[in-house]
Amino acid sequence: MKQYIILFATTLLMIGCSDSFLEKEPTTSSVVENFYSTPNDGDQALTAVYSMLLRDDYWSKFILSEQASDNCAGGGGSGDGGGYQLTDRGLTQPDDIANQNPWQYYYGALYRANTYIENESLIDWKGNETLQKQYLSEARFLRAYFHFYLAQMFGEIPALTQLYAPDYIPPRTPAAELYKFILDDLKYCADNGLAAPFNSMDPKNWGRATKWAAEALMARVFLYYTGYYNQESLGEFTNASVLAYIEDCINNSGHALVTEFASLWRVPSVSELGGIEYYAGEITPECVWSVTYDIQSSNNWDKIQRMIGPRNTNIEPYGQGWGAIPVLPSLWKLYNDADSRKKATILSWNDEGLVYDHITQQQAQYTGYNSKKYMLGAVGTTNEITALGGTSWQTKPFEDVMMIRFADVLLMGAELRSLVNGAGDGVALGYLNRVRERAFGSSSYNYNSASIENIMQERRLELACEGIRYYDILRSCKGDFSKLATILTYVGDTDGGDYSNSADTESLDVDGNNFVTRKGLFQIPQNELNLMGGIIEQNPGFN
Repeated sequence: MKQYIILFATTLLMIGCSDSFLEKEPTTSSVVENFYSTPNDGDQALTAVYSMLLRDDYWSKFILSEQASDNCAGGGGSGDGGGYQLTDRGLTQPDDIANQNPWQYYYGALYRANTYIENESLIDWKGNETLQKQYLSEARFLRAYFHFYLAQMFGEIPALTQLYAPDYIPPRTPAAELYKFILDDLKYCADNGLAAPFNSMDPKNWGRATKWAAEALMARVFLYYTGYYNQESLGEFTNASVLAYIEDCINNSGHALVTEFASLWRVPSVSELGGIEYYAGEITPECVWSVTYDIQSSNNWDKIQRMIGPRNTNIEPYGQGWGAIPVLPSLWKLYNDADSRKKATILSWNDEGLVYDHITQQQAQYTGYNSKKYMLGAVGTTNEITALGGTSWQTKPFEDVMMIRFADVLLMGAELRSLVNGAGDGVALGYLNRVRERAFGSSSYNYNSASIENIMQERRLELACEGIRYYDILRSCKGDFSKLATILTYVGDTDGGDYSNSADTESLDVDGNNFVTRKGLFQIPQNELNLMGGIIEQNPGFN
């Protein structure tokens, strides 16, 4: 689906998408009415929705949540102004536009999704009824995804369940209503979406939302809602009913674990397996759903990959980046040395005998460790894009980002089975140890119980630096956010626990109490609150 999610200029002209939350309608209704005519028009309109997945950049939830978690520091440049350090430490951002990009872009994405959903019936689908249902399933999946993206960051956001009049600003939607709407959209896709197993999937559909992706995202959403809000169920959605969907994905999707953990990403394939030829590729059975990129396209949007590498330094195979999410020593030490994920996930400069001059390169919060996942590569002392004749390593994404991996599906299956049947459930233990055995290459380190504690520990080790850990922490609190004071407090080996200097770009110290009153939520952009005239208030703790 490389070409599928390139944003067509013609679609932008035909389907409006404003940067303002307040502007939620097409330029004129006649443009929409005239546009939705043929299935090809529907394809272009749906492409405009998919294209919003490409917007993530330095402000992405992927980056910000890793900085806020106990896996990583903020990082970035020592002269960048300290915004990443404020995120890392749970402190208020002084700028009115802080977090404005995700708010604007993904409400714009919701507008596009609703435009499609409310107008696709204008198309003449005669003879293409199956395609109509497929496209509607994908649009509802994407609407669910974008709502969930915003809800995890900002809490009870206004749900855009339809295209509203331009002068109407919806208030916050209560959590139960918001998440029920998200789950209903995912259920529709799970019941009606593309259902070909991985091995028989048409390659042109790679990157599209499928039945299997919807089942997996349903489990992620349900587990987050019930954990964060300390609920047992939500309407028809229960541990048992959601388990049935995730086990359908496990048993019938054709998705599976690849043999070598390191082969899932390009740079670890080189550093741990010996060469790029060991890279499993972007179309792999472990990837249930990914955001796909085409390095040949002219887009200048998604740049999260450029953020991750060591700042201003190329040391083969590790390519330069902007120094975001340096890994904390505590995560490195958490791994058993026999765990293949340790070195496949984390670059330890000392352990690999490499020297990085973080002061000269202005790396903030240097820890001695970087995440290898999604890092750009290097050939000698040159970044790989330049080495291959390219001119813009900062604007060309080189690797698809896996939003849902089958390992995560297995761990969610284990968790749901444990919640339904208890920690002694043999099938749950089997799911858990399938992930564990791949990591260690044998059953010698298998768990004896599928306890929630074991599952959450394995999730941290398996999914580190993939934008998931922070939300696992929040949902593990079960509504008691005082737990964040302990979980998120960090005292660096040389920093001494001095939390007073919020502008310090070297210290790794974090006072977990900063996250407690905020319930782990992020700051809503003040500019957007001003536009809404007080209908929505800032999240608690940001003042």
